[in-house]
Amino acid sequence: MAYKMPPFKGLWYFHVAAQLGSFKLAAEALFVTQAAISQQIRALESALGCELFDRQVRKVTLTREGMALLPHLTQAFAQIEQGVEALQAEPQPNVLNLSVLSSFATCWLLPKMPLFNQVNPHLQLRIDPSDAQADFRNGDADIGIRFGLGEYPGLKSELIAEDTVLLVYKPGLIDPDKPLQAQLVSLPFIQDICPDAQQAWTALNHELGNPEPKPSQMGIDNAALVLQAAVAGQGVAMLRKSLLEQAISLGQLDVYPHFSWPCRYKYYLVAPAAHFEWPKVQAFRNWLITQFMTGDTHFT
Repeated sequence: MAYKMPPFKGLWYFHVAAQLGSFKLAAEALFVTQAAISQQIRALESALGCELFDRQVRKVTLTREGMALLPHLTQAFAQIEQGVEALQAEPQPNVLNLSVLSSFATCWLLPKMPLFNQVNPHLQLRIDPSDAQADFRNGDADIGIRFGLGEYPGLKSELIAEDTVLLVYKPGLIDPDKPLQAQLVSLPFIQDICPDAQQAWTALNHELGNPEPKPSQMGIDNAALVLQAAVAGQGVAMLRKSLLEQAISLGQLDVYPHFSWPCRYKYYLVAPAAHFEWPKVQAFRNWLITQFMTGDTHFT
C-alpha cells in the first residue's frame, strides 16, 4: 500500500518551531514570516489528521502527538545533515584539527611531533588537548583520539592500540630484587583516578596477599600529573605504558618488572564516518598506526 508523505517543508518548519518553542522564533531562524510558519504547520496537521501544537495566547506547546513526532524528526534531520556533510569537500586539506586526551597529548604525541612533521611537511596539526568528546558538528575537530570502549553514538570508531598498566617509581625508590610488599608499606601511592589504574592497584595488592591496600594519599584525575608526581619521587604510581616512553628513556622512572595489568579501555580514532575518507585524516591515521606498531610504542 502506497503511503503519501506529508510536505517536507511542513515537517522542517514544525521541527524548528518545536525546538525553539515559538512560531515567532522559528520564523526569525528560517527568515520567513510567522504567517508562513503557521500556514505550513496547519497544512502538516491537516495531512496527518491531528494537531501538533496547542495554540495559546503568546505561547504554543506541543500536544501529545507533537511530542511523539518530534524525536523521529530530530533523528531524521540529523542523519540528513550527516549525509550532506559527507558529500561536501574536505575543509582545509592542509590543516588537521585533532581532539586528543590531554595526558596522551602531553606524554606521547608532543614528543613525537618532529617525526610527524618530517613525514607530513605539508600538513599542519592543530591539537586540542581535551578529555571531553569533541563536537564534530561545529567543525572544531576533524578527528579525535579517545581512550575508552569504542562506543561513541553517531560516530565511527577504529581501534588503534591496546595498553597496559605498570607500576612505576623514581629510580632507587624500590629495589625490585627485594620483597615488594614490605617496601610498599612505607611508600605513598599516587592514584590515577581511572578505572584501569585502580583495578591494577587492587590486583597487585591481591597478588601480594594484601586484600585491603593502604588508601591513597593523593588522587589525581589526570595521568600526566600523576606521572609528574612520580618523577618527583612523591610515591609509586600505576600508569599506562603509552604515557611512559619518554620518562623511562630519560631515566626519570623505573618500571617494576614483575607486574603488569591489561587495560580494559583502548585507544580509538573517533569521527564521523565521512571524515575517515579525507586524505589528511588518512595521513595522520597511517602515521599513528606506524608509530604504535614500532619500537617502544607497542604498548602490550
